[in-house]
Amino acid sequence: MSVIDTFDVHCHIHETPGTLGVLDNNKNIAYCVQATRYTDWDSVAQLKGEYSDRIIPAFGLHPWFVEQVESGEIPETWRSRLKLLVTKHGGIVGECGLDRAARNPATGKQYPFEPQIVLLKAQLAIAHELGVPISVHCVRAFGALADVLQAAEAAGTLPPRIMLHSYSGSPEMLQQLFLRGELGARVYTSYSRVVNGRNLQKTLQCIRVMPHSRVLVESDLHDASTTALALDQAIEMVAEAHGWLLDDARRQLAENAQAFFANK
Repeated sequence: MSVIDTFDVHCHIHETPGTLGVLDNNKNIAYCVQATRYTDWDSVAQLKGEYSDRIIPAFGLHPWFVEQVESGEIPETWRSRLKLLVTKHGGIVGECGLDRAARNPATGKQYPFEPQIVLLKAQLAIAHELGVPISVHCVRAFGALADVLQAAEAAGTLPPRIMLHSYSGSPEMLQQLFLRGELGARVYTSYSRVVNGRNLQKTLQCIRVMPHSRVLVESDLHDASTTALALDQAIEMVAEAHGWLLDDARRQLAENAQAFFANK
């Protein structure tokens, strides 16, 4: 039996089922497969059923689909169904978050921001209630995200562990907003080559300010056949940031992911 030594903590490989055959070869990789909208929750659950020992399912509502919540296209019962799926399939909450940059391709307008905050708070509450980690997307909204998380900290309702996926903020933001108090003890940051390789020097600085035990790597990809290379490239970024050997970086990152997904 192959030993899992690499964790892709954030990907969307359920969206390209024609590429999933590669999982029969990449037996050393465990994947956290992240739903983004109500209609793909079932496909993530199905993938968990097919590759149970190597899939960690994540069920959530991405901010790009907030208008479907507002319009009622997503039923009001989504919270109870989300709780059921996370509990039944040993999952986490995500992908959820805040995005001030993206626009609805049909209207050209930015997604409404205040409803995004409401939606994020609801999913944070579910993660706290169930005692499971959460995967958070954030683009150009780090101040608002910090406000939401700090309010949850003050109320005693933080989830046990919080991943800022493909973290694109500055190292100063990490130190000033996210790495203080109880929140600072629960935050992990994850890095992908596809997103964070665009500004490599800033990414290396961010990796360096994080505790070694709370850095993760991801592909953030949809095509399963491209994930192994993308993960190797992300691991290389972490190794470069700390001057580590690749094998040492891979080992540390696997330990970090196991801690993040503990009991999943």
